[in-house]
Amino acid sequence: MPLVHSEQIDANSTLLLWSLTETETELRKDLGSTYNFNDLNSISHPQKVREWLASRMLLRKLAEAFGFIYEGIHKDEHGKAFLVNNDAHISLTHTAEYVAAVINLHSSVGIDMERKSEKLIRTAHKYLSDEEYQVADQEIQKLCMYWCAKEALYKLYGKKKISFKQDIHIHAFDADDLEITGVLRDDNILINSRIKILWFGPYCLAIAW
Repeated sequence: MPLVHSEQIDANSTLLLWSLTETETELRKDLGSTYNFNDLNSISHPQKVREWLASRMLLRKLAEAFGFIYEGIHKDEHGKAFLVNNDAHISLTHTAEYVAAVINLHSSVGIDMERKSEKLIRTAHKYLSDEEYQVADQEIQKLCMYWCAKEALYKLYGKKKISFKQDIHIHAFDADDLEITGVLRDDNILINSRIKILWFGPYCLAIAW
């Protein structure tokens, strides 16, 4: 897994991005068999299996870089992932080509990665408010940023039954902005978030913290 990018997002958050090149056999051998594989048993698609294994490999490397002993992850009732026996906060994302992980020592964090595609135009009305739709103006780069930013903020919050269109709002931005802001509302909860944007070819990567 060649390291593509490593960055300290702030004093407590670090990002690692790796290129996914290994076979499933190589990943299984490198990861070993001492971790929780329950989630993997429900995955049948070979590429998704590789992504699952690679994301756990990356988390182990990230934890070890902070001096932690990686003991695997567990998920709460909403599906949000946490390190076993460690209070640091994590978030994962993976695509066919990349796997990325971010860790924050003290507070929740979210990450997402998406490739620019025409699908974002077709589905924009499902995840953008009317105001956001006007700002995006069917520009694929902006639509990709909107999607990744909302998904990252959704992962930061970590609870289900949140509407991307109604409950998560990303403030207006320009297509070349490298940091944007957003807000998530859920009943009496209000979360204001900074969102860092990185581009790797056609892929947008967003980190919310």
